[in-house]
Formats: sequence, C-alpha cells, structure tokens
Amino acid sequence: MLGAVSWTLFQLAGSPYFVMVNIFVFSAYFQKVVVGDYVRGQVIWGDIQALAGLLVALCSPILGAAADAAGPRKPGLAIFSIISCLGMVALWFAEPGAVLMTGVALVICAVFMEFAFVYHNAMLPDVSGDHNVGWLSGAAFSMDYLGSVTLFLVWLNLPAFGLFGADWPANAHERSVGVLSAAWFAVFMIPLFVFTPDRPSSHLPLFKAIGAGLVQLQGTLRRVGHYRNIATYFVSRAIYADGMSGVFVFLAGFLGGTFGWSFEKIGLYALVVLTVPIFSSAIAGYIDDWIGSKRTIQISLFMFTLGVIGSLSTTPDEYLYFYPVTDDIRVQQIPYLGALLAPLGFTTFPEQLSLAFSMAGSAFVGPVLASSRTMVARLSPPPMVAELYGLFNLTGKATAFVVPYLVSRVTEATQNPRLAFGVVVIFLLAGLIGMSFVREERAVKADA
Repeated sequence: MLGAVSWTLFQLAGSPYFVMVNIFVFSAYFQKVVVGDYVRGQVIWGDIQALAGLLVALCSPILGAAADAAGPRKPGLAIFSIISCLGMVALWFAEPGAVLMTGVALVICAVFMEFAFVYHNAMLPDVSGDHNVGWLSGAAFSMDYLGSVTLFLVWLNLPAFGLFGADWPANAHERSVGVLSAAWFAVFMIPLFVFTPDRPSSHLPLFKAIGAGLVQLQGTLRRVGHYRNIATYFVSRAIYADGMSGVFVFLAGFLGGTFGWSFEKIGLYALVVLTVPIFSSAIAGYIDDWIGSKRTIQISLFMFTLGVIGSLSTTPDEYLYFYPVTDDIRVQQIPYLGALLAPLGFTTFPEQLSLAFSMAGSAFVGPVLASSRTMVARLSPPPMVAELYGLFNLTGKATAFVVPYLVSRVTEATQNPRLAFGVVVIFLLAGLIGMSFVREERAVKADA
C-alpha cells in the first residue's frame, strides 16, 4: 500500500510543471512578455511544443523497450527527473526578448519530463492489481491536481509575504514558477524511490539493454497485425490526445488575451479549473473499474469537448457565439456560480460563463487521462508493459507537433486565435469516433 501511495505522489510531484509552466502562468508570460506580442507569442509557443513533441515521439518507444529489457524503472526515472528539474530552474532567466534561451529550456523540461513519465506509467501494473488499476490511476490524477492547486496557492500568496517587491527583477513572480515547480518535484518524488518496489535487474549493460529493447520493438512493429486492436487504440488516443494538448497549451493564453487578464488572474482561473478534477478523477477511477476504461474515456471525452466548445463561445462582446453582450448583460451574474466567482475577480457575465464551461470541461480531464493510461494496462501482455507504454507515449507525441503547428499556422494566417481552435475541436471529435472501433481485451504476446 505504501508503495502504491508513493507511486501516486510522483504524479503530485510533477503536476505543477505541467500546469503552472506548460499550461497557465509561464505560457502566458512567455507569449506576452518574453516574446512581447500575443499573436506572435502563440505562434512561437506552438512551434516549441511541436519540437518537444517530435523529440519525445522519436525516443519514447526505444526507452520503453529498453526498460523492459533492463528491468528496473527507477534509474531512468531519476536521471530524466533531474534533467527536467534543471530545465525548470533555467526558466528563472527568461527575460523579455530571451526567446531562444527560454525555448531551449522549455524543450528540455518537456522532453525529459515526458521520458520520466514513460517509466512512471510503466510501473502502474506492478503497484496495482486488475481489480483496482483504474482506481489507482484515477487516484494519481487526483493527487496530480491536488499538487497543482496547492502550489498555485503558494505561488499566488508569495507577494503577500514580501517577496517579489521593488528590489526583485522585473516579472520575478511569473518567472519563479519554474524554480518552485522544480523544488516541489524534487521533494515529492523521493517517496517513490524509497518505498515503491521496482522490477529486478536483468543485469544487462546499458547498451545491451537498449539493443535488446530495439530488437523487441522491431518484432512488435513487424507483428502489428497481431496487435491490431492495441494499434487502433493508440491511433485513436493519439488523435484525441493531440486535441487535448492543444487545449492545455493554448487555452489559458487565449482567454487571458481575450479578456485582458493579469497573470495573477490567469492563476486564479487555473486554480478554479484545477480544483474540480481533484474530486472527479478519483471518482472516475471507481467508474473505470466498474464500466471499463473504454466507456469511461468515451463519456468523459465527449463532455470535455462540450466544455471546450462552450468556453470558446464567449468573449467580452458576445456569448454562445451568436448573442451580443449588452451593457445590461455584462453586469449580470450567472446563476449559482456567479456569487462564488465574483469575489475572485471574475465579475462580468462573459468571464463567468466562459469559466463555468471551463470548469465543466475540467471535471472530465482527469478521467480521460487516467482511463487512457489504465487502458494500456488492460490491453498489454505482461512482458511488454513498458514497451507498450513507450509506444503509448510515442502515439501520444508522434503527431503532437501537428495540432500546435496547425494552430500556429491558422493563427498566423488569420490573426484570429479563436478561429484556430477549430483545429483542436476537430481532433477531439475524430478521436472520439476512433474509440468506437476499440475492443477492451488483453492481447496475447505474439510468438517470436
């Protein structure tokens, strides 16, 4: 039990990077301050994410297959985590105009954090049983959002303790998210290395393990017909994961630019949105063990897509795409939630409506992500777990550059960031359709 809890804590450890750096605070800071132009910043941010996704796609399957050949996951997990932490610390030096340096640091963070989570995901079947794999995966995502919310609250309140005053460098508060995320990661990853059991070593030297992993990976790819159901799942998941990544990468920057929010207000938006899946992820884990991963993914992905469409439907001048925001409507409060959101600074009807849709969609983010990971454990032959999680990461990243690239190009061509989100919605719907062709059944390893 202690080993399983420690495994979930690793996800709590890494969550602030994904949320505070990659999605909310630093992404908006990069676009608005480091680049200095919201539209051009969205283009460059998308290109950075595309490059990182391509590198992860090329390397993840090799690393996963090598891990299966070598046995233990912890050595690679430690190396990749440390390098990622160094990249996060480097973000402190992201001054206005330092686009190249900041871009390199962001790529290092993204690539090595994804490598670390290939190994972390591969440990899931070893720390759970078939009866609770969905619950444990969901619980880890609850810890994920709990960690994000906790560090967000710390970050938002640092100025109240006298930090980041006039004696500090410009934008020190925003730049600090990398250092804070690295420190949090370094502390909360420790229990996994102390308490979570690892697989025994095969005693293969590093390069022989990589070679053996490559041989196994080549064999798997040659027998893709035998693993057709897994391949169908990976392709479908790749499509909707690309769409979800587009939401994570661009939505906060888009809403911040649309409504003219400060960085602190973007942080409050993130805090509200991230609180919801703390509860929904764990509940969805129970549902996953009850109705299965496939059905949980389908229901949750559909609801997430509706939330995204709704969140994009409202600007300061219109709501639900077609209705103008008059002066009378602007000062109204949405029912029930309005009284809770107004004290946080979201005082206008358009802000509250967009945030309400974001909250509805966020309730289903954790369930989609948790059940997507659980699905691999349910489909994988036991000797191929890390390899298939590597391929899971590959298919999640092989085309991950496509959505950021397309969003960047559409934004560049139209100068309309909102219109570019149509790309994201198309990918979400296509992935949802693809899941209807997947069967939830464990594969048998093909004969050599």
